[in-house]
Amino acid sequence: MNENLQQLRSNEEKFHGIDSQFLTEGLRLVLLLPTFSLLSFFGAWAYKGESPSWWLDNIEPAVGFDLSTAFTLISTTILFGFCVGLYLHRYRVKLTRQVFRWEVEEAANSHRPVTSMHGFSSVDGLISRTMASHNTALWMSVTATIISLIVAYLDSDSKLGGRGLLASASLVTIAIGQHLSTRNRKFNMVTDDGLLAAYTPPIHPSTLNMAYTDMMRNLMDPLLRSKFDDFLNEFESNTKKGVHKEFGWEKFLMLMHRRFKGGIDRSTTSIELAEILTSKGVKLILEHEVFKEELWDSLFASSNRSNPAFYRLIERLEQDLAIGKKADLDGLLFDVDLENVVTEKANLFCYIHNLSGDERQVVLRVNSPDFRPNDLALRYNLEPGEKSWWADEAVPLSSEGDDDVIGRMSGLLRDGTITWQTLLPERTGEASVSVRLENINGDLLVGRQINVRVQPEFVTWLRNTSSITSYLLGGIGLFGAIIFQLMALLASA
Repeated sequence: MNENLQQLRSNEEKFHGIDSQFLTEGLRLVLLLPTFSLLSFFGAWAYKGESPSWWLDNIEPAVGFDLSTAFTLISTTILFGFCVGLYLHRYRVKLTRQVFRWEVEEAANSHRPVTSMHGFSSVDGLISRTMASHNTALWMSVTATIISLIVAYLDSDSKLGGRGLLASASLVTIAIGQHLSTRNRKFNMVTDDGLLAAYTPPIHPSTLNMAYTDMMRNLMDPLLRSKFDDFLNEFESNTKKGVHKEFGWEKFLMLMHRRFKGGIDRSTTSIELAEILTSKGVKLILEHEVFKEELWDSLFASSNRSNPAFYRLIERLEQDLAIGKKADLDGLLFDVDLENVVTEKANLFCYIHNLSGDERQVVLRVNSPDFRPNDLALRYNLEPGEKSWWADEAVPLSSEGDDDVIGRMSGLLRDGTITWQTLLPERTGEASVSVRLENINGDLLVGRQINVRVQPEFVTWLRNTSSITSYLLGGIGLFGAIIFQLMALLASA
């Protein structure tokens, strides 16, 4: 690795540690300090012109200034710490942007053009916008500190000092709102999953070709996705002869998901991997430089939060397979799931699998007055599976060969059809979705009615509301301070 890149990474790691423990997370000084400074401003306003007797008799003779000035000096000191905190946070983000762009350039030199991937412009734009927001917040806080320092040297009874306090407090309030507007999407380049929260997939496949692989690839930011493609190439080069590569990928990702959920231990994982990989490949994959167990845990945790319906659907199929449940339809497997609580969008997943030896066609219809699109019809041509993966008797979780839950599920996901449809809510509150599976003549094969609750995401809503409120209050206060000052100048002219 280039020495300059190593130095940048080392610096980012140091400042990220300070940032996460003291500034934006942990103690959250970037929020606590301006809050305390505003309280001090209110104290300066409250005692403006006349100090209480305990201050006049005991403290003012020694320090030489009134209580209002003392509060102003306290606020100025706190604001100085606020400026330092914003600067350190901004510097950390700057280091992150430098590392990001350096890695993008390195990927291009390695013939992995990240810039042409879906989502690159959104990630790069988010980092740039965040830097601009931090610059604005920093300059506002510096200006507020200078104004506060000037006010501290003015007479506490002066009208100019009062307008200065109003302007300084307003700038601090706007700076808080500016900072809050960047907290919905946190990112860093210290960890391999540091850009996941900053990445919003622009599109997703409507039909999953390889369920786990497509889910993971859709979740990953462009940099991590390029590394994932390299990882799959390494995986394929170490696959045993006779093992279909897509079957091997899906089985591996299913193993990682089961290990993440606590269903299997590392020993069982190694045994199952030995069925599809060479001994060298098992060691290479389990001890991979980038895709370590911690990264897989982070990826599956993020994917579970984003698409809980998909994993509930998979787990239900695994449970039915483990207990030997018979298929509800003759020669056809069908299941559907949708998250119980919908925020920005609803992710509807349907699984269809042809158990017969003949090709058949079905129509999937989705109807709902509460979501867009209100009416959706999709026609699927279901090829017969290569072998019968479904069993009418209990299946062990893990055993030699593919006659276990893990092996059979890998085959079911490869030969079956999983649809992924995004439904956009039109209102909040209770909502329903009707799902019908029909033959091409319109005859109903199976139908499901799903009831969900649509509501805003609370943390995001709270941050956005707090940010807008800070902008509004700060803007009104700053506008008022400017108007009062202009009126004073016109009156004295």
